[in-house]
Amino acid sequence: MAVVAKKAREHSLEGTEGVTRGRPGRRSAAERKQAVMELLSGKASLDQLAKRYGVLPGTVSGWRDEALDGMETALRHADGGSPRERELERRVVELEEALKDVSLKYALASRGVEAWKATARPTRRGRSLK
Repeated sequence: MAVVAKKAREHSLEGTEGVTRGRPGRRSAAERKQAVMELLSGKASLDQLAKRYGVLPGTVSGWRDEALDGMETALRHADGGSPRERELERRVVELEEALKDVSLKYALASRGVEAWKATARPTRRGRSLK
């Protein structure tokens, strides 16, 4: 019976080299990254990693899913951003063009007013322009 217990203990410690056990389930980002890398590369199974890090297999699976989502987001941003970002960039270009148009019209109107003031003759008070 003692031999069976010893074998079980050895099996449960298998593959835990270099892993400092703290509170079960509390793992740093570096540890989670390492676990996901081992899982994705096929170096360790979900169950092996769960046992090694003292968490449930579903937790390791969640780490993997979060990592894959993060990779997808990062790659999407590398392609020019999300659809919302592309829409906002298009809107910025439209607004810049509209501002140029309004600025040009304002400048032309200001010149016209100044030219009119320079050539207009003042009228005398109390008299109509008949």
